[in-house]
Amino acid sequence: MAIMDVASSAIQKVTARYGKKVRRDVIRQDIARNGPLTIAGECYRVGFAMDDIMPPENSGKTYYIAGHGSGHKMEGVLTPAYIHALWVDCGGSDGMLWLSADIVGLTNVEVERIRAKIAGSKIIKGCRSVNVSCTHSHSGLDTVGYWGKPFLSIPSDGKDPEYMEMLFEKALRTAEVAFLTRRPGVLYAGQAPIPGGLKCKRPFTDRHEVLYRLRFHPDDGSRDVFIVNVGAHPNSLGGNNRMLSGEFPYYMREEIKKLIGADVFFGIGAIGGMDAADLDGKDPVDTIKKQGKFYADAAVSITDERELKPEIRFLRRQFYLPVDNNVLLFLAMLGTMSFRPFPDDRSATGVAMKTEMTYMTFGDQKILLLPGECFVTTVYGGYRSAEESATGLGPEVNAQPLAEIAGDPDLIVFGVTNDMTGYSVDRNEFILHPTEPYLETARDRFDERHYHETNSMGPETQRAIADAFAEVVEDFG
Repeated sequence: MAIMDVASSAIQKVTARYGKKVRRDVIRQDIARNGPLTIAGECYRVGFAMDDIMPPENSGKTYYIAGHGSGHKMEGVLTPAYIHALWVDCGGSDGMLWLSADIVGLTNVEVERIRAKIAGSKIIKGCRSVNVSCTHSHSGLDTVGYWGKPFLSIPSDGKDPEYMEMLFEKALRTAEVAFLTRRPGVLYAGQAPIPGGLKCKRPFTDRHEVLYRLRFHPDDGSRDVFIVNVGAHPNSLGGNNRMLSGEFPYYMREEIKKLIGADVFFGIGAIGGMDAADLDGKDPVDTIKKQGKFYADAAVSITDERELKPEIRFLRRQFYLPVDNNVLLFLAMLGTMSFRPFPDDRSATGVAMKTEMTYMTFGDQKILLLPGECFVTTVYGGYRSAEESATGLGPEVNAQPLAEIAGDPDLIVFGVTNDMTGYSVDRNEFILHPTEPYLETARDRFDERHYHETNSMGPETQRAIADAFAEVVEDFG
């Protein structure tokens, strides 16, 4: 038996015993079906702030780049990395905060640390919701714990405690500045087609090549604020990169500022198996610059907008996600990643994680904040037939696409928000390695490689998200 087969078998046995202990000792908490909160007024008010989240120079520490394999030590800086903050209200005493950072992700445990800091602020008043999105840059530092030095393909914790504390503190300070700089104005929604702007790693029938933009125009004529969303991984620097960078989002924001002077808040969409288009092919640095310009040009080209009524509604809902992935569970057991286990009868390990989603509307624009990385099909549809699919199963085994549940083909999804839960893969495309599940990639009946399943919580992830969202939509009214 190969050594990796032995390792896989051992991990399965260890996590099975752990699952039994969790089912015996941990009480699964009921999740209340709360209703939405509404904030309305005469106009929108938006505050914007940003700050760098760079590690200290010449610290002598080892920092790990989060992407394309573990144990990649940072060797320098290509572009700065930032955290951005938005305060949004409707002119009254209540509002919401939304953060976005040039990092690969955060677990819900770390997000709760940020929320606790903001709740303790002596400056911010009336904050009814805090959400933390990540641009998912694969050239940012490890903020999850998955990219430290590996042993037998099992990574160690690559987070630096001091860097994480700095990140939490910058989140608070940036949020406070956003609150203090809020200005009245008008919010608009628009979108631009971006044909050829995305590259698929899976055989999707529809890439949903759309860039979404919300634009806040302040009454005093000062800088507009763009909220931009597109479904593309920022990972084009590739596996040989050892330089810290925000990748294409950094260049996109800089280009928009250069073109029209707007501040930019960016978040990724349905990025499972989806990259930004390879616009150079030879020079990765030139590629991310061209990607940034491509998306910036699309964002500033939007002229067909609709004004949004100054009303915000939002509903945050926790839900349980079955954890079939014994490798990720093993890492959590080791303390590599932050994790709270709960018993679950649906999962192969007997364990679930508690995560969350937030559904909100600005006027009539529907927005869903999701943990992890959804395949575009799970959001916008386009499932393959039994003849085409990896498993030979038909589309009927998949959950209803999220946009259909929302009743809106232009539902805007912000992924890797408030938690890092891995990929949500179509059930009829989900393939595992026969002897090393979740540890080694598999190949399907068409000899296509299936990497994403190794970083998914399991085949029922899509169903758990869709079921939770269906309840949210029902309760939203």
